[in-house]
Order: sequence, then C-alpha cells, then structure tokens
Amino acid sequence: MAQEFFLRENVLTDNLLIVADKGKVFKGGYIAIIKEYLFANAWSDKEIIKRFRNKERLLEYLDKHYPNVGYEYDFTGTGLE
Repeated sequence: MAQEFFLRENVLTDNLLIVADKGKVFKGGYIAIIKEYLFANAWSDKEIIKRFRNKERLLEYLDKHYPNVGYEYDFTGTGLE
C-alpha cells in the first residue's frame, strides 16, 4: 500500500519518505509520512515523524530539508504524481 524512499543515510538508521499508492491515503488522510532520526547516543537515535496531507506542503519541506530528492526519485504510481 505504500512505497518507501531513502532521504538520507545515517550511521544507525535512515531517514525515510513513505508515500501512499495512487488513489489511497494513510489513516487520518495523510498522503505521505517522513521518518527522521536524530542522533541520541552511540546505540540509538531519536525518531521524529512528520505527516503530510497536502502535496505542496510536502514538496516545500523536501525542498528545504532535502534539496536533491525531487530530482532523484520517480514518484509514478504514488499519490505524488
């Protein structure tokens, strides 16, 4: 029901963009979810989850925090095409 894209590779965990398939949404009406991880200590990271209901807001966030993502990935077959 969803496709995952790597946004940034970290030492312990990777930041992920999870996008719903075309014509589907996540519970709560979200079209995309970003899971970001911040360094906490040598054994774990702190997870931050961002949810988006609007394609424009998601693209603004990606342009600001991950400037190369829009050109790297092909979002065909997802809710972002």
